[in-house]
Amino acid sequence: MNFAQSTWRLPGALLATTLLAMLLASCGGGSGGASPASIPATTPAPTPAPTNCSVRIDADASIEAGKTAGATALACSGTLADVTWTQVSGPVVNLLAARSQTVAFEPGVAGTVRLRADVRLADGSAASATADIAVSAAPAGSYVTLRADHSVRPETNTSVRAWPMLIGGDTVRDIVWTQVSGPIVTMDTANNKLLMFKTPTTTVDTVLRFRAVMTTGSGRQDQDEVSVGVEAQPAKPNYYLFDSTQRVHPYRSAGVYTGALARCVYDIGLYYETSAKNNVCSVGTLPLLQAEAGPGAVPSVAQIMGRVLVSHDFLGANFEQFLLTQDTHGDFRRLLAGVTAIVLGSHVRPSYYTYGTGAIYLDANNLWLTPDQRDVVTEVPDYRLAFADGLNYSAFGRQVKNNDYARRSFPSTDRISRSTEELVLEIGRLLYHELAHASDFFPATQRTLNPALPIYDNVAGRIDSGALASDALTTQYPLQSVEMKALGQVLFQGAVVTEAQKAYTAFDVGGFFGADVASDDYAYSSSREDLAMLFEEFMMSYRHGVQYDIAFTNVYTEGMTAPQVIVGWGQRGRIAEAAIKPRIKLVLARIAPWIDLAAVDSLPAPILMKVGASWDANLVLAPSVGASARPVQPSILRAGSASAPRPGRDDLKLRDRR
Repeated sequence: MNFAQSTWRLPGALLATTLLAMLLASCGGGSGGASPASIPATTPAPTPAPTNCSVRIDADASIEAGKTAGATALACSGTLADVTWTQVSGPVVNLLAARSQTVAFEPGVAGTVRLRADVRLADGSAASATADIAVSAAPAGSYVTLRADHSVRPETNTSVRAWPMLIGGDTVRDIVWTQVSGPIVTMDTANNKLLMFKTPTTTVDTVLRFRAVMTTGSGRQDQDEVSVGVEAQPAKPNYYLFDSTQRVHPYRSAGVYTGALARCVYDIGLYYETSAKNNVCSVGTLPLLQAEAGPGAVPSVAQIMGRVLVSHDFLGANFEQFLLTQDTHGDFRRLLAGVTAIVLGSHVRPSYYTYGTGAIYLDANNLWLTPDQRDVVTEVPDYRLAFADGLNYSAFGRQVKNNDYARRSFPSTDRISRSTEELVLEIGRLLYHELAHASDFFPATQRTLNPALPIYDNVAGRIDSGALASDALTTQYPLQSVEMKALGQVLFQGAVVTEAQKAYTAFDVGGFFGADVASDDYAYSSSREDLAMLFEEFMMSYRHGVQYDIAFTNVYTEGMTAPQVIVGWGQRGRIAEAAIKPRIKLVLARIAPWIDLAAVDSLPAPILMKVGASWDANLVLAPSVGASARPVQPSILRAGSASAPRPGRDDLKLRDRR
């Protein structure tokens, strides 16, 4: 059974049953500097002899300073339950993925780096192994480094980026990728600086190795190799909850529920067929955070962090710092009381909530602060972006404040850092969205549950009777546009585009949308997403002064400049439309009763965009006077003036997405 709240995902095992169709819900390290300290050599535990092998290491034998080195711990048989990497000796390096089967680092100077992997096997036994990686001097001219070596589970989409390090104004003429070893995969190198592929099915730990050869404009050639470990795992059961998972571990090793987290909320073996046939944990085994905090109490940050699973420890550290410094009103802590766990993963995409486990699953792209942290996050795009292919318009969205972008752009080709304060626009708005889903199913007034039952069985009756807040929203203030509802199924659920839909222009879609009462086109994915978008947009405006723009334009393609993206219809701050305000009040009363409903009436007035001007020319908007949300057909679609080449994947909507 698939309970995902942010997207319909229909694995083959689920398609066969009517019950399942009814229950499926929408929704490298851094270098050490010029002269780093060295770790004194110690005597490592001996590596097991091949005839008595428990764990072995596949590692780079040598690497040049400035390039990325990697090492993978592999079980000789069976699987590895836990892995911990430490550095034994050599120039100090940063091991960001120290709890993963594959670790990567970027040495700054020459020397020999010795690593040790201490593992616990699936049978409970312990083992260790070491590896030496010789680091030579940095290349004298332009070179390429591949970031970063990592491990994933079978049938997972993943990526590796090539980073040209160019000297003296040199340029890149070409980068050519080849697979060096491991089961053959289909490589996507349409962007020659980015390799994307899906890992193969395997029953034993294995390593895939790839090579990129860069040729520069001056004729210089350089190459680098990268390893991607593929971790063995059991086959998915019938009626599984997860299409795929990744290796995660509790951020707090001594939390009250540490032992239950992974097996209850992120295990590939979890399944739910019926209330009598499942292996999902009971609420007594892993209750909502509200139960730990106490009835009506607000969970502490410490209690929340005891429910966090991470693929990389920095994700937990960044999340904790965000809660400590940015949750000034306690909204996030109150909302988190309605979940069982928080999973922060480098390969979670899109983010989602599921009432099958009561947990939220958040894309690590919303939590990195430094370039080396960002290196571990997959660049594989949200698969739903392809659903818009064939339509004759594009949907754009952005967060704005004071007539400017509220959020900086973070091009994937740049080594960029960001501050904890900036995470409000990343993880903050995502939390509002996913936690709105959680409180839709388990609002503050309905968090006293039967501990003997799985969490789904505690809400199944209310789902079946249409008693959720999102159901009330649909009943009292329904969406009306037949055209937008059908487009929602195309854009967010993967329905086949009809010939009539292919003919819709941006002006047409603006007419359908502007005359209805949705705040965002994602609302047409499902009633659950309708509620979550209303809550997200209200909270970002009310708490952070951030308004949302939405526009429908001519079809955007890569390489188009700002003046070429023309608005057929657009609006800023749509949640303040008179017809939408009652919908927000209903949502707030149900899922955030601590907020005064009068705040809805104080939202900044919505502003219509200038039809026929470019998306970028619509960044600075004057207040609308007596304007209607219905579009007015321009006599000529013209290109407006543009202050900067803004349009790109950051503005294209699928909301990064949920």
